[in-house]
This record gives sequence, C-alpha cells and structure tokens, in this order.
Amino acid sequence: MFLQKNKNKFIKSYFMNLAFNLANIHNNMTGINPSVGCLVCKKDKILSYGVTGIGGSPHAEYSALVKLKKNNNLDCYASLEPCHHQGKNPPCTKSIVNKKVKNLYYSEADNDSRVQGKGLEFLQNKKIKINKIYNIYKNNFYKSYNDFNKSFFPKVYAKIATSKNYYSFIKNRPQITNIYSKKLTHVLRSEINAILIGVNTHNIDNPLLNCRINGLTQSNPARFIIDPNLKINRNSKLVLSAKKIKTYIFYSNKNNGKINYLKNKNIYLIYLPLNKNNHLDCKEILVTIGLLGYKNVLIEGGFNTIKRFINLKLIDIFYFFKNDEIINKNASLSFKNIYMILKKNFKIKKIIQQVYLKNNTLTVFQR
Repeated sequence: MFLQKNKNKFIKSYFMNLAFNLANIHNNMTGINPSVGCLVCKKDKILSYGVTGIGGSPHAEYSALVKLKKNNNLDCYASLEPCHHQGKNPPCTKSIVNKKVKNLYYSEADNDSRVQGKGLEFLQNKKIKINKIYNIYKNNFYKSYNDFNKSFFPKVYAKIATSKNYYSFIKNRPQITNIYSKKLTHVLRSEINAILIGVNTHNIDNPLLNCRINGLTQSNPARFIIDPNLKINRNSKLVLSAKKIKTYIFYSNKNNGKINYLKNKNIYLIYLPLNKNNHLDCKEILVTIGLLGYKNVLIEGGFNTIKRFINLKLIDIFYFFKNDEIINKNASLSFKNIYMILKKNFKIKKIIQQVYLKNNTLTVFQR
C-alpha cells in the first residue's frame, strides 16, 4: 500500500513537471497571456498535450482537449489554474467539462482578477475533483506574471553595446557588436512584450526593432517611442511597418498635421504632459505601458533615455554588451558613467550571467 501510494504520487508529480516543461517551450512568447502546459491522461497514459500558442492563442487546455473525442475518466494536468472567462479564447473550463475530465491537477493559482478561483469553483460544482500538485519551479515559474497582475507595472530591462573602452559609436559601421551578440539581441526581443527607445536614437539608427530569427519572427514586441515634439522621421522603417507591428508614440506637442499623418500610418499616439524637468515622466510612461497590458519592456536607447531610467531606479535587469576594440574617444559617446552606476551607485552588484560571444562579452546585471 505504501509503495503504491508513493508510486501514484511520483507519477502525478512527473506529469505535472512535464506540463511545466511544455509551458517553458513558449515562455515569454505568449504576449500578455501566461504560457501554460497541459497533459491529458487516462490510466497514467498520455493521450494528448498542449501549450499556449505564440502570441497567447489558443490556450493550452483547449489545444490538448480538442484533439480528443469525448471520453470518460480523463485526468487533466495544467501548470496554471484554468481560466473561466470569455476573452479572445473560450473558457478552458468549458473544454474540461465538455471532454468529461474526471480529475484536474493544477500547480499554481492564477491571480488575474478574472480567474482567482472562479474556474476551480465552477469545476467543483460540475463534480470534477480538484488536486493541487507542487512543481520543480517551486512556484517561481509565474512570479513575473503574478507580480504584474498585482501592480500592472511592467518589469523593465535595458540594453546597450559599447567598445572595450565604453564608447558606443564607430563611424561608418552600423553595428558595434558582432553577429553573435546581434542574434542574442533578437532572441531577447522575442521574449519581451515591448521595446522603448527615444526619438533621437530612432532618427539616427532608423531601426525596425523587430525579431529576425528564423522561427521567432511571429514574436515581434510592440514598439514605443518617446517623442515629445513629434520629430520622428515620416518615412522611417518603424513608421512604414506600423501596420504589421503595433507601434506607439508618447508625445506632448500637439502638432495636428503630424498627428494625422502618423494615425493614418496606424500608429497609436499617447499624449502625456511634460514634467517640471521638461521631459515626459518615465514612471508615467511605464505605468501607461503596463495599463496597455504589456508585462515587460526592453529599453534600447539612447544614452539620455537610459540614463534617466537608471537614475530613477526603474530598471530591473541590464544587458551590457562589449566588444574588445578600443575606439577613438573623440568620435563617440561614452557609457562608462552608466557602467559605473551599474556597478556601484545603482545597487546592482550581482552579475547574474557572463556570456562570451567570441570577441564580445555580455554581462547581465540585476537590481
């Protein structure tokens, strides 16, 4: 009896950990929705599985159950409490009831105000047994998702690239880092909901701010530009691609002609007043991004934008890329002061990762 009980406990934990492994496949790639993994079993045999789709649809439980004909006595393992509300996707609880699931095993509660136990209560009323199982992640897998649901304030990342002596621009060369760092940047973008840059960086670099890695091109983050006086170039890559990738501009100067032009290009314009320092307020920008449903944001420049966010202690994780070249200090902008702030003044003392990318180095700082 004791051995059988422990065997059953092991099997259930094994299936739940498989569900989390599935969720991890699309982690940070499901937009504003969490990535969920789901297994459907009968008599300890896996019949089907699902994971939240890239961009957030379809949901994992629906994907796993829709493949099956109606059956009896099914066990459903879901890494997160199933939803019970109608949004872009149907309620997962409806799929669970329709497919005659007998036992639901879940691991972490969903603190989204639309969920919060409502689905579990509904399923219990339908005579489905509810069981909670702990997982290998020790309730940390959905930490950033749950933190966002409490505050609606996004997690903030930042990224810069410099030479060995901390300068950021090499004349007549568009990229200071090598192809390996560039590819890693695109992977970072695929895991982020939104990118934020200042208009001066936009107008100088003319970036697309998209993800250009095979298999991840659907994971383009939304793009936000800080542009108080609407100086953005009318025919930039970002403006011309706004119909394909959601693009927002924070502004304060009501230039009606430019506003109408940008709206016709499918760009969303967000008015914010200037603060006492004659800037758009950094914290208000982040609050607005969070209220739009974006859980995290990557700041990619420029110098003044990053410096303002650092000084206000609004950055959680910082990616610092360096190549091994020494460049002429008279021809570029120095980021050494920012590097020193990261190491000393900003209380970011723990280097959580160092990656060597041939002649480039990535250091990841965490506050």
